[in-house]
Amino acid sequence: MEVFEITSRKEFMSQLLKSDLFDTFEVREVVIHSAFKILLDGKRNSDFYDTEEEVASSDYVTWREMKKKVYELMQGARMPSYFKIILSTNKEKTSALSSEVSTFFLNIQLKDNQTTCSTGCAYKGFTLDKSVDKIWDERIKKFLFKYQFI
Repeated sequence: MEVFEITSRKEFMSQLLKSDLFDTFEVREVVIHSAFKILLDGKRNSDFYDTEEEVASSDYVTWREMKKKVYELMQGARMPSYFKIILSTNKEKTSALSSEVSTFFLNIQLKDNQTTCSTGCAYKGFTLDKSVDKIWDERIKKFLFKYQFI
């Protein structure tokens, strides 16, 4: 796990909430503290859909599906005092990176007026080899650097 401080917060938030840059990530959880606390669970509610065809193959909604709602909850005269967005890779992206991992995480957080991104990895079983963690850390670091967020 590695933590990266976002130095260009305005550009990062614009890309996160208004572009398609993060759209393929799945949403695990979103927490927003504004005048009240908002908790959004990214678990897909299959009872909501009329037919099986409408239910996607994933158990979690994508950032593309949820970002508009999150943007609406965050916009206003004042920035939330805190937020946390937990994103994860989809099955295809995860299996392309490693067969030992069930998913990779990207945690985005605003706390004490500082925005950070941290990485995480959920292994399928116990292992002492953390080389896959380092690969994910490096990919996220390159991604954040490429878009000049860090």
